[in-house]
Amino acid sequence: MCDFETIIGRLSTIPLDFVPYMEKHRLYEFFYELVTQLLIQQPEDPVVFMKQCIQHAVQKRDIPRIILIAPPNFDRMALGNVLQEEIGVRPIVLEDLCTSSPVETTRQCFDVDEIAMRLKKTLMSGILHESGWVLVDIPRSKKEARALQRVGVIPTHVIQIVLPNAGDEKKKIGKCDQASHKSRLLSEDAEQLEYKRTLRGLREAYADILIGVQAADKTIQELGIDCAKLTKIRKHCGAPSLFRIVLIGPRGSGCHSLAKHISERFNLVHVDFNYILDQACSRESALGEVLRLCKHKCGAMPKIKVEIVEKYVIGSECLKRGWILTGYPVTVEDFKLLDMISTPPNRVFVLDVDAETCKRRLLNRRYNVTTGSEHNLISSDFLMTLLGCKLDVHPKDREEVVERDLQEYEKNIKSLMKYAGETATIINAKCERKFVREKVEACLMRPAPIAKPRIPQPPPIINPMDVEFDPDDEPDPSVFNDIRAPEPTFFFI
Repeated sequence: MCDFETIIGRLSTIPLDFVPYMEKHRLYEFFYELVTQLLIQQPEDPVVFMKQCIQHAVQKRDIPRIILIAPPNFDRMALGNVLQEEIGVRPIVLEDLCTSSPVETTRQCFDVDEIAMRLKKTLMSGILHESGWVLVDIPRSKKEARALQRVGVIPTHVIQIVLPNAGDEKKKIGKCDQASHKSRLLSEDAEQLEYKRTLRGLREAYADILIGVQAADKTIQELGIDCAKLTKIRKHCGAPSLFRIVLIGPRGSGCHSLAKHISERFNLVHVDFNYILDQACSRESALGEVLRLCKHKCGAMPKIKVEIVEKYVIGSECLKRGWILTGYPVTVEDFKLLDMISTPPNRVFVLDVDAETCKRRLLNRRYNVTTGSEHNLISSDFLMTLLGCKLDVHPKDREEVVERDLQEYEKNIKSLMKYAGETATIINAKCERKFVREKVEACLMRPAPIAKPRIPQPPPIINPMDVEFDPDDEPDPSVFNDIRAPEPTFFFI
């Protein structure tokens, strides 16, 4: 009989082939939010609470909930108005929490828990459920932040505005007229010290979702647009995220060597399509026979090619470590089929380099006949020919083959880029290899580009007249409403 720890360990392990589906639909984040609300609300009937929470999440999950943190000399309300124009969120200030009391009473007499409860009541109004909200001057301290968290006011984004060094501005003012600005500068210093003190507590309270935005040399409008873009990115809540990369580039762009470097750097599996295609061709199987027959004609069919790729990437190593794919897709049809496999790519990189550069690199490439090492005639490798090393041209690097491959790439790249849209990251591959590698590594360290997901094909349209009634179907649950006690109703922020 298994002990308790073994059972718990078995239950907490998610099969690796489920990870792409959970990443696609953000199920990790959903369960994180669900458990958070359960612990905060502690409902009497947790099953009914979770059911209603799921129904609420279906409609309201992607609505942004933002907290702005900025220095006292920054116009936060103006930024809130820009966010309202860009993404429709409604700015909420401290004065909104009291309709009968004056502003001074609101700011001075409400304690922390009263502010939290009044804010919760305000945020549960219908209009804010539809549009989302941005808190402009709340919370003002770590104590207020914790009170908001206790009542269930959980933001999706906390944006901290970082201004340029205030000391430089103070020096500029002092040069103009130090005497007239002395008292104002002293008051500003006191405000800045108080802000820095409270900022430490707020950063601690919202460490998991805090985003710093530099405001140097930007107008309020430009800053608001940048913040609006950031609200479309959701941070992972401790969820595993494996790289599944497609690297697209012409021959001679350094695509293969770059993929090899990235696979070593991030412990990924390098999937070279041409290599796994040759392996599949050499096997004595029905698929190998079909591939050998296609090779004598016009190449493998798209569905056969994607079948080879999918069979490889759902292997245990690729599921466990992630992968980077080169040599595929070649056409838009290939790309659409690749997006429909069980573990589709989640990052796309396109190497931007002109055909002449690629052609020059390929035509100057030679191989050592004895060792198989690669050399370039333009570099110091020419010295090897003087030392008696025999270098020869690879059959794939002959001029007519290179011309044909580059023309085929040029014919397909525009349609590939159009399909990938903003999900693809374009990398300038004309510079040195070191800079190209650093650029790709930096892009992988950052979140994926903000873009609409690629849709390989529209979902099938179901005609209601084609749906037949089955007597064995489950009855509509609403028929039981009159014969059982009504479920309690929970309200969510």
